[in-house]
Amino acid sequence: MSLPLSIQSKFNTTYDGFPTAIFTTSVEYHNFTTMLSEAKTSFKTKINKHKKRGREFLVMLVESPDGD
Repeated sequence: MSLPLSIQSKFNTTYDGFPTAIFTTSVEYHNFTTMLSEAKTSFKTKINKHKKRGREFLVMLVESPDGD
C-alpha cells in the first residue's frame, strides 16, 4: 500500500536507518500516528529529550513507502 504524499512528505530525516518524522508537540505526534494506523502502516516511535530543544517525538517508518 502506497502512502499519501501528505504523509510521505513528513518523513524528511532518518534515525537508526529508518525514514523518520520528528514532531515537537504531542498533538501533532498523536494525529500523525493515528493517520499511519488508519493507513495500516508499520511504524515505531521514540521520545527524545534535549536540554536545548525540549521533547521530540520521533515516528520511524518500518515498512518501505512502496509497500514491500
